[in-house]
Amino acid sequence: GFEPDLRITKITEQYSKEYGTKLLLTTDPLEAADSANVLVTDTWISMGQEEEKKERLKAFQGYQITMQTAKSAASNWTFLHCLPRKPEEVDDEVFYSPRSLVFQEAENRKWTIMAVMVSLLTDYSPQLQKPTF
Repeated sequence: GFEPDLRITKITEQYSKEYGTKLLLTTDPLEAADSANVLVTDTWISMGQEEEKKERLKAFQGYQITMQTAKSAASNWTFLHCLPRKPEEVDDEVFYSPRSLVFQEAENRKWTIMAVMVSLLTDYSPQLQKPTF
């Protein structure tokens, strides 16, 4: 019940062929992490889905990102999460590790949102300055 939309999968397959990338759809977390440069998880229970909490926790059991998951990842892997994070999604060892970029990711999101707001609420267009030598 959590598979990607078939229309999106087909578009992704086309892009994968067009750009020479590898598309892997799997339900095995270790297979998904194999040689990965970035390990990402999202919030399992979003706002408005609280009634589904028990069902979602049961469905996603075994998908927590841990150092065990990361063993098959690339040697320079990093971890991302959109926050807020729950311990069942990623363990403390990964979340607070030097490989975790979640706080930088959150900081970047703030500035991205602000830039979108400025763009939507004003006639702002970036002005490129010519370098002075």
